[in-house]
Amino acid sequence: AKQELEQVRQKILSGKETFAQAAKAISQDPGSAANGGELGWQTPDLYVPAFKDKVETLPVDTISQPFKTVHGWHIVEVEGRRNVDRTDAALKNQAYRILFNRKFNEEAQTWLQELRASAYIDNLTNTGNNG
Repeated sequence: AKQELEQVRQKILSGKETFAQAAKAISQDPGSAANGGELGWQTPDLYVPAFKDKVETLPVDTISQPFKTVHGWHIVEVEGRRNVDRTDAALKNQAYRILFNRKFNEEAQTWLQELRASAYIDNLTNTGNNG
């Protein structure tokens, strides 16, 4: 995977391919692959430590060397940085997580109810005189 990413990085740097084209072709992250690898404006705190460190230290408009996290191998390009009021961002992130978890739990309960409703249960009782 590392060698493949090194080759992809070279294609991007040489202009044979864009980052978005490469991400759509080889990314295994279903969320960002369809968007050409675009993760949007995010605070680095949302990511695992290795990814967070790379995003925070990589110069803008630079494509990283391949690096590994618990999720696999990556290359990343930081297109820009914004100064954000961390308090507002943290509150928004917390609100998002609360709403996401609530929706997830609702969907999980609905799925379990549907699963139970569609289950076939055969209750066998002993009706013979064995005794």
